[in-house]
Amino acid sequence: MMQTKYLAGGLLGAALLLLLVCWPRDPLHTALPFGTTNLSGVRAQLARLDPRDRALVEAYVQRSHGDVLPAKFADPEQPFTARTFADAIALEKAWRLKHGENEAAAARREAERDAAMAPLREAVDASVVRSEVVAAHESPAPTDAATAADGVFVVTVSLHNLGSRTITAVEGLLEARDRDAHLPLDLCWVRVDAPIEPASRVEVRCGGATRRPSDQQRAFIDDDASRFSVSWNPRRVVFDDGSTLESGL
Repeated sequence: MMQTKYLAGGLLGAALLLLLVCWPRDPLHTALPFGTTNLSGVRAQLARLDPRDRALVEAYVQRSHGDVLPAKFADPEQPFTARTFADAIALEKAWRLKHGENEAAAARREAERDAAMAPLREAVDASVVRSEVVAAHESPAPTDAATAADGVFVVTVSLHNLGSRTITAVEGLLEARDRDAHLPLDLCWVRVDAPIEPASRVEVRCGGATRRPSDQQRAFIDDDASRFSVSWNPRRVVFDDGSTLESGL
């Protein structure tokens, strides 16, 4: 009986010793650098990780910018609380799963919006003919003295009647999706109450807000179609026979 106790104690001691020896050598327990995205100091430990885990650690550090927050102050959507490689891997996996779910939900909403606008887009198209910064006195809308020296952002929009009926009124938003920004750039709230004959076009000028041209607006003017994509979001189209199409958005 005593020998069994001694044997069990010896095995437990050996296991603890093995754990103490191996624990520091496990790369998953490596501490993340604090306040920096520079991983050169832990490059050797990174190299010992599975390539997929290594990519997760690197992605997490870039996303967190090296920040480490107490759990009570962390954003539940993307908590930057990781202190080790293992923590970073777990949090990055969770964030990617949640991010994927959010993207799928956004794609569904976008598909529903496109379906609601499809009949209106088939009736009338809107496109940008020209975008520019003009002097305040050339603006299609009133401006104040603060913007006079810098000019105003103005967009010329072409509306094209794609159908066989005369359109008498159109409302909708023309915007530019920006590759480098989360929010799109509003180009023009289109509101036309004038006839647009079948297969014909009319032009309207939008702009002249009291704000100075923004960096994003100037970037749109200079864009070569690689950063911005224009989206037409019609809300209402009225025909000369009294019928109306509405997107409900």
